[in-house]
Amino acid sequence: MRLIDRYFLKQTVQPFVFFTLILTCVIWLAQSLRVIDLIVNNGQSARILIDFAVPLLPQVMSIVLPVAALAAVIFSLNRSLVDSEMVVLYATGQGRLSAIRAVIIFGVLVSLILTVVVIILMPIGQQVLRDRTAEVRADIAAGLIQDGRFIHPGEGLTVYIREQNGPEDMRGLLVHDARDPDEAVTMHARRGVLTDTAQGPRLVMFDGMAQRHDRATGGLNLLQFEKLTYDLSSFGIDPESRTRKPSEYFFWELLWPEEELTERRRGRFVSEGHEHLTTPLYGLAIVLVAAAVMLGGHFSRRGYFWRVIAAAFAGVGMRIAGIVIQNMVKSNADIWPLMYLPPFLGTVVALWFLSRGRFSESSTPPADLSDEVPA
Repeated sequence: MRLIDRYFLKQTVQPFVFFTLILTCVIWLAQSLRVIDLIVNNGQSARILIDFAVPLLPQVMSIVLPVAALAAVIFSLNRSLVDSEMVVLYATGQGRLSAIRAVIIFGVLVSLILTVVVIILMPIGQQVLRDRTAEVRADIAAGLIQDGRFIHPGEGLTVYIREQNGPEDMRGLLVHDARDPDEAVTMHARRGVLTDTAQGPRLVMFDGMAQRHDRATGGLNLLQFEKLTYDLSSFGIDPESRTRKPSEYFFWELLWPEEELTERRRGRFVSEGHEHLTTPLYGLAIVLVAAAVMLGGHFSRRGYFWRVIAAAFAGVGMRIAGIVIQNMVKSNADIWPLMYLPPFLGTVVALWFLSRGRFSESSTPPADLSDEVPA
């Protein structure tokens, strides 16, 4: 690698690392906040947040890396133009493509990182995340044993515990079961025990009363009991029997599934599978498009603000076009080749523009005070 290439690669990698760290922290935190409500409502400890946050990282990186690469290339090329480094490089007779060889190498590296993150790490992370979510939701004991709060483990069921010292010592229980509005029942008990049987979790209440309101007659039926067992198995979730989402599969499982799929589910599988394959392509395409826009036009002593805006819009617009096409493929799986169109066209057009002609010494600003010099 040439010395000048190493220099420009360093100038691009440094802001890329900075933007990656900043964007990752912001988006990772925003994504992690979504699971805090799940953790709090199910009575889990703060340590569980780490179990949820770590598997989210590959998905966050798949979003952050292309954006950080775009920002890094725009930043480094804008600085090179403002500091007249590109002017000196063009004065040697090199063309645009040769001048930004380091930027192309950087784009290839970003694509390789995206390949590992999206194709391998992201499906694994989604599997771990959703497995852990199912386990938390299936943990009825942690959800119920919260003293002083009204808990809703399922639709139509409300549980209140005045105080507790674990699942085997709960005092002051209130259970309101309104799953059937015509036969709603409210149960009070002095103490209770939560047990796990082969048939599922059971709430055993001692020394209490059950009140049932009969809508047909308008009467209130009272039943005192010394021991009453309430079945909670219908509110549990079996983590092993849950339906996996397309994001949890590897791309070969999505494109060639072993099971028979409905047309709608097939569209989701196909779009997700090709999204895994096309996302790494945007790493190079976005970099090249940004470089082509930044190096287009004339040298200017007034700065390159509008060129920076145009490069940002071009890179983001290309990615948005890919997302729009992916949503179209969900409805019609047969048009999946269109998903490769934005990164392919972006790469080809950018390379064609960057390889067009060579700059000569006449491309550098002359000695007078003119503001614009044609490239």
